[in-house]
Amino acid sequence: MSNALKIILVDENTGRSAILRRALQDAGHEVICRLESHKALNDSNEVTHADAIILNTDIPDDEIFANLNTINQTKPKPIVMFTDQSNSSMANDAIKSGVNAYIVDGLEENRVQGIIDIAIARFREFQALKDELDSTRTQLNERKIVEKAKGILMQKNNINEDEAYNALRKMAMDKNAKIADIAKNVIEVVDLLG
Repeated sequence: MSNALKIILVDENTGRSAILRRALQDAGHEVICRLESHKALNDSNEVTHADAIILNTDIPDDEIFANLNTINQTKPKPIVMFTDQSNSSMANDAIKSGVNAYIVDGLEENRVQGIIDIAIARFREFQALKDELDSTRTQLNERKIVEKAKGILMQKNNINEDEAYNALRKMAMDKNAKIADIAKNVIEVVDLLG
């Protein structure tokens, strides 16, 4: 059995949500909060403590996807959406808003755990890719800053590229700082002196 999860369940249909709640509890999970509307999701303090969000809706609309997108930007969580009706536009909107498992007309108790497992795996994979992309962007930005600072040092001190880089590296070692931080300081000082 998978690790127990703290789940927020969003469903306006009380009877339907009772079935899903029972299936989740039978799988060892805890429903920490049941909301009747996705509108309360952004204001819910439980989102911070939840491990996953499960929505059960008849027909998802733009407002649901906008709310999920906000959550995905601020407090990313694995999100499972069960819906009775869908089309390709809704499916695309679900993916763009951060839904990790989008199930159409398929709420069966015996499938819930497998769907949650898939959603969590997809969420973790996406987060790893996002983290890698963020890291690559940071490295590229730092490289641009170092290159700009080297150019400034080369021009101001009439030195070559290796000497400029070595000067930045020495300053970084002397101050126990990253080369990118020193390069940023060099650029700021030159901009200040204008």
